Amino acid sequence: MFNKSARSLFDTQISKCLDLPPGDLVASESELSYAAGMVAYALLSDDIGHEEATLLNRRLSAARSNRVARLCRDSRMART
Repeated sequence: MFNKSARSLFDTQISKCLDLPPGDLVASESELSYAAGMVAYALLSDDIGHEEATLLNRRLSAARSNRVARLCRDSRMART
């Protein structure tokens, strides 16, 4: 399992990503990539198991999907 400081940093990276403007794709992917790297490293060093890694990666996918949905919604509103 992630230790408390790693969990806090992981949650912070996702929060930063979700707080960025929808069009800021580079910064958001940077935050998500950092968090994904944390998951990969924790899995590699046996701090977490495959099940927890899968759940954490699902959180990353959900954050990415949220950003894509916001970007699509904002671009659709801009056209109307």
